[in-house]
Amino acid sequence: MNLPSISVFLIVVFTTLSSSIVAQEEEDKYGRDLDELTLKKRGPNKDYYNHLFIGYGFIVGESESDSTQILSPKSSAFMLGYLWKWRITKWYELGFDVLYHYNAFHLKQDSLKNIPTTVLHKREKLVYNNIQIAPFQRFKFKNKHHSAGIFLDLGIYAGYNYRVKHQTVERNNTPGAGKTKTVNTQLSFTEDFNYGLLARIGFNRVVFYGRYRWSNLFTEKSGFSELPRYEVGVRFGLHQ
Repeated sequence: MNLPSISVFLIVVFTTLSSSIVAQEEEDKYGRDLDELTLKKRGPNKDYYNHLFIGYGFIVGESESDSTQILSPKSSAFMLGYLWKWRITKWYELGFDVLYHYNAFHLKQDSLKNIPTTVLHKREKLVYNNIQIAPFQRFKFKNKHHSAGIFLDLGIYAGYNYRVKHQTVERNNTPGAGKTKTVNTQLSFTEDFNYGLLARIGFNRVVFYGRYRWSNLFTEKSGFSELPRYEVGVRFGLHQ
């Protein structure tokens, strides 16, 4: 048998064996399609999953001094992002979020106020818009087939403040105008980056969270006292 004939013979044998193996993998002695009966590896409680989420929270805690008090519960937070996670063991997962995060600090208007000036307004707030990444580890307490189950997340976050605004509102301050709004940007007294710690307790789609901001809002040169560092709220996973 010459070389071309041997090659053709080996190809036929390999094709026949491959078809036999595939057929054995797809069907068992009862004629069932085993591939259809196999659990998928992607899902809320499977090896890999990703989904959108949205959340809302409140800024809580004490400021560093009486001159930097905020109004609660008007001072709030909003987030919109995407989560990726991977199963390591049945009770342990790793993942990370990429998100847009918004903080609005409504400043209390009294004689002690000095951020960013002592001038009093009808309403005044500092707004931080930032993009963040948040790696986390997940500890599972209860696993469910088509659910994220019950879990605890512990992690960190870091982000860039791409737009910080100082906004004020006045009433009857200008002739012919009932309300005057000013927006100041490119502020020299605010930091560009933020980072901190996070913890979450989740019940499938509903997740209660807490965050602690380790970084400062204001530059050291500004001399301003820090605003509250804690944030608590709830977020919702947009998944099955």
